[in-house]
Amino acid sequence: MKKLTIRIDDSIYDRLFLVAKDNSTSTNKIVNAILEKYINEPKEINYLKNIDKILEKLNNNLEKLAKKQNKHFLLSQQHFANFGYLANADIKEDKCLNEVLNNKDNFNE
Repeated sequence: MKKLTIRIDDSIYDRLFLVAKDNSTSTNKIVNAILEKYINEPKEINYLKNIDKILEKLNNNLEKLAKKQNKHFLLSQQHFANFGYLANADIKEDKCLNEVLNNKDNFNE
């Protein structure tokens, strides 16, 4: 058996000491058991959890982009419809454009 010296915070040592006391064993055996469990744990499960989190973030970003793209498409349609009409030259007075811009679809959420 090899010796290993580690440094841990006082709060962690106190918790280890309490666990060792409850189990009637030494802190060295508790640390050994924790390290052994961590090393022997299948890594694929941890990787799958991380991949799932990343895919969820990507999916949320794709939804946001799709909503923004839809808003841009609606604005482009309005621009095409207004092209050449002097009645719609003032953006603030354009009722259709204001309706598209003030539509509360919360595309940023």
